[in-house]
Amino acid sequence: MTTTGTPSPAPDARARILLVDDDPMIVQLITDMLSLEGYDVETAPNGIAALEKAEGRRYDLILTDLHMPELDGAGLYRELTRRQAHLPQKIIFLTGTAGESEAHRVVQETGLPLLRKPFNVPELLELVRRILGAP
Repeated sequence: MTTTGTPSPAPDARARILLVDDDPMIVQLITDMLSLEGYDVETAPNGIAALEKAEGRRYDLILTDLHMPELDGAGLYRELTRRQAHLPQKIIFLTGTAGESEAHRVVQETGLPLLRKPFNVPELLELVRRILGAP
């Protein structure tokens, strides 16, 4: 059990990751990479769909783009903070936009990691392992 009181997945359990992004190519790329590493990956095209999925399932990690239609990554973070206390510390933000001010503001407000697109595979995997607490 972690110090936050949220049980960690059993060593042989596959960590369940929710990937929230509206770019189908990014979704496919990240899903393929994480699946090859043994993670169970589900996807949502925006924050609204992600909230619906999070209501019925437990996720060990959420990767979310900051800029999406309907509900962006920052809005998703705020809603998850309100609804599921264990999830907000298990979020990695993604961004591919050149606008640094909003991404910087969100990282400053939340203290959560930000992965900039394009990213490299080792960088993504190291960050996922670190957040999940895996060796």
